[in-house]
Amino acid sequence: EEDALMDRLGYVPSNVCAVSARSGDDRQDITNNNDSTIDTSSKGVGRPIAIRSYPLLVQQLANTNTNENNGQGNNNDSHDNCNVTPFPTLYWLTCPHVSRAISDLERQGYVRNFQSKLENNKDLAAEWWDCHEGYASERWNILSMRDREWLLQKDGKDETEERKRESMKEIIQYSGVAGTDHRGLRENIVSGNDSTTFVPSVKCLHSHYAHYRSQLSKSTAGADADGGGKIMFNLVGQWTHELLLDQFPEILL
Repeated sequence: EEDALMDRLGYVPSNVCAVSARSGDDRQDITNNNDSTIDTSSKGVGRPIAIRSYPLLVQQLANTNTNENNGQGNNNDSHDNCNVTPFPTLYWLTCPHVSRAISDLERQGYVRNFQSKLENNKDLAAEWWDCHEGYASERWNILSMRDREWLLQKDGKDETEERKRESMKEIIQYSGVAGTDHRGLRENIVSGNDSTTFVPSVKCLHSHYAHYRSQLSKSTAGADADGGGKIMFNLVGQWTHELLLDQFPEILL
């Protein structure tokens, strides 16, 4: 997996947890394609489509004696001598072929198209809200227990550090796909025209597709969302997948 990511990205992200989706992982024949330069890794398995990233990026400060940490949990309860920041996304698209194709879809105006589709259908809008909430919940729940306790820590010793931790906690707990603050949006909804439903902005098709493909991989493997319960599939990611299949048949998805 590291070799495949190095081939696609040129490096291996320090906070990568796992390859969360591969080409053809919703089918049974992922090794049957002969074009290894575009569709499979050199190992003969589906190329990485998306990775799951640890929600905190922990970087060791210079001139310290503690061991380097890669961000996936921490043996140091307080993260002393580390720069800790929330990572902006849980799922990250890693395939350049798919990324370029999605950029083309964005240029065709599908971000606005999907936004209108959600705004004009209350049932779809309700699913869209649930998807964002599920994403944020999953992001919080994959944190190590130690890191959750660290973010929740309030000992009164340093108010500045407590505010920083509180801000990071809020970002992780309440940011949906593509950084959408689903809680803040819900709290500030202003009722208007009944023909249009307020929904979180679609923003970036790349983020939604990485999320959807990771969900699809879980579903194919027989896993439920976050270890239990129904998977609320990312509608925008699903619609993007359908467009990719239609407009870019040369790319094995």
